Amino acid sequence: MAYIAVFPSLICGLMLVVEDIRRLRVPRTWVAFGTLIQFVVFLILAIVECNPAKVLLPLGYAALSAAIQFLLSRLKPGALGFGDVTASFLTGLAVGSFGLMSYLYWWLFMGALGLLWIFIWPRFVNNGARKAPFAPVIVFSAIAAVFI
Repeated sequence: MAYIAVFPSLICGLMLVVEDIRRLRVPRTWVAFGTLIQFVVFLILAIVECNPAKVLLPLGYAALSAAIQFLLSRLKPGALGFGDVTASFLTGLAVGSFGLMSYLYWWLFMGALGLLWIFIWPRFVNNGARKAPFAPVIVFSAIAAVFI
């Protein structure tokens, strides 16, 4: 049931990956819609199971994810965009529902895949000056973390 509960984040995340690769942008309206739907699913689960942690813990992990990504984007301006920060909120919401270890694995995978992606991406693009989209790293790291 836990995997079905994060289906809205998966669908929205995959759409963000395609859009980020094609146009180097992460539509915030898509992120907001996906986050809202995911929040409603967690809220329903929390009400049905009489467990407020089902909605509060993922929200805490999501907020922490967005805050960390925002700080990272300020350390090196231009490396991460605000769309990547918002995508981290959506993805952190989903991964956070699986607990601390999944959340930590997600960050570990994001770091490792991010480094690999930075070196691989210029091979796929004709113009080597185009920066690498980071939403694929965020989403695929989350998928890997959830399945581990």
